[in-house]
Amino acid sequence: MLADQNLVFSTVAGGQPVTATAQSTLAYDIFNGNMLAVASGVYTTPGIIGNATVFGEDLGLGRGKGTPQIEVFSGTGTPAAATSLDIQLQGAVDPGTGNTSGCTYVAYIGTEAIPLASILASSRLARFDFPQRRVGAALPRFIALNYVVVGSAFTGLTLTSYINLGGTSAQTTLGNYAANY
Repeated sequence: MLADQNLVFSTVAGGQPVTATAQSTLAYDIFNGNMLAVASGVYTTPGIIGNATVFGEDLGLGRGKGTPQIEVFSGTGTPAAATSLDIQLQGAVDPGTGNTSGCTYVAYIGTEAIPLASILASSRLARFDFPQRRVGAALPRFIALNYVVVGSAFTGLTLTSYINLGGTSAQTTLGNYAANY
């Protein structure tokens, strides 16, 4: 898989320590294509796209077409204490405030509760496709993750999450193009 170090949701070296329910340290700005702080990252003013001032994009599933995925991995330590973990992919529309502190994140998709016994060291805990647009719902400008801890606080849990840009083997993708293209 291809991972860009500039598209990492949890920026702490070695993974984001998660003890209680918390959001990823960074959010992905679909409009600018970069990462910024979830709580107060400054971004550019809303762009005008056609006659809309609030940007959103419906990437759909698009299997085999390079649609990005969000992946979450556990760190090298073995966690203890908490009952379970639920990982949610969240989106927020552009609040027009000039920073992300005015954003209200809504869960688009999530895992089932992952029991403590299933959270092993250095394992993939979740993979999400960018969600399709819900009918009547506003399209998000910002994408973030929310780590919901159930029970007492975790000890020893670190998470690394990023946007996966696709496979590392050109063999599987190049064979799909028509000749002379």
